Amino acid sequence: MNPNDLSLSQIQDLVRAHGTPLYIVSRQQIVENFERLNNGLPAAKIFYATKANPHAGILETLKAAGAGFDVASKGEIQAAINAGANPQRDLIFADTVKDPRHIAYATSVGLDDFTFDNPSEITQIARHAPGTKVHLRLAVSNHGSVAHLSEKFGATPDQAVALLKAAREAGLVPAGISFHVGSQCLDNRRWVEALETTREVFDASHAAGMELETVDIGGGFPVRYGNEAIDIDATCKVITSHFHRLFGTDTRLVAEPGRAIVGDAMILVTKVISESLRQGQNWLYFDDGTYGSFLEVLLYQAQYPLRSNTSGPPTPYVLAGPTCDSIDVFSRDAKGNIAPVTLPEMHLDDLLIAGSMGAYTFSEATRFNGFEPPKFVYID
Repeated sequence: MNPNDLSLSQIQDLVRAHGTPLYIVSRQQIVENFERLNNGLPAAKIFYATKANPHAGILETLKAAGAGFDVASKGEIQAAINAGANPQRDLIFADTVKDPRHIAYATSVGLDDFTFDNPSEITQIARHAPGTKVHLRLAVSNHGSVAHLSEKFGATPDQAVALLKAAREAGLVPAGISFHVGSQCLDNRRWVEALETTREVFDASHAAGMELETVDIGGGFPVRYGNEAIDIDATCKVITSHFHRLFGTDTRLVAEPGRAIVGDAMILVTKVISESLRQGQNWLYFDDGTYGSFLEVLLYQAQYPLRSNTSGPPTPYVLAGPTCDSIDVFSRDAKGNIAPVTLPEMHLDDLLIAGSMGAYTFSEATRFNGFEPPKFVYID
């Protein structure tokens, strides 16, 4: 069962048993989301983006389903190994800004696939993981996505051949090209454009005497939070069609989805712990907030579907978290300004249920003011 479809009585039973704040997760939904991508893409392997949600139960579920893991640190490597991953077969160290100590740890456990986008990364990988495979990350258009990752990551196409040559000269093995169209990408054309650019880099690399074998299309596959027009199957068909047109059957495709696998497989339940009237506006304070599960509201103006366990008259509320910081407010408009949301009348001990909370909630939660992240409960 998708946890977004749980009844109020089922949610209230779980709260009575486990308390709040509480994450309610469906393993079945995670597996269904994974299989949709795994079956829809001509990928040799799907590497789940561990950063989206690294909870042990989620990683174990995905490993059992056949996933690999895109990791970005020693901690994520250890979490994947603890879930049963084989470092050589199942892991890609896809961050392009790697702590050299983490590179050394990765190679010590057998991980031999690294991503880079600049000369200093070549130096660090060659020092601490000599002779390993490397993929060059390209900066591609992120227009239409929520998070524009190419602002920080990726080499330009005109830098590609020189960087691949430099990696080869440093004793590394150039294996392929990677890119990322940006998190929560709502425009299929971004993958098409990126694949076309990657084909050009493959051809230029071939002319320079380097035969690349892998295209890593990263993640970016979206999840529905409101009224977004999302069709994962259609997106997979677009990618598959253009990949086959551009690369045929001799090139290996891998992908690193995160949000689309876990986003709608988890909900959050948080309780009203205080309320006040401030300058004529009703405020509700909860046992989770911006420093916990709702950080993306502040960073990217995320709008999660919200409902309560009450049935009173519609009432506008400003929603805030428990910490002693004024930015800990998670009802904000599209520009990030504090704004009320309308919910059935709520008071102390009432419950707020936030849907599609699987991605970048638990993984981004802080320990500010000593607050711990919500507990996890799996419903299947």
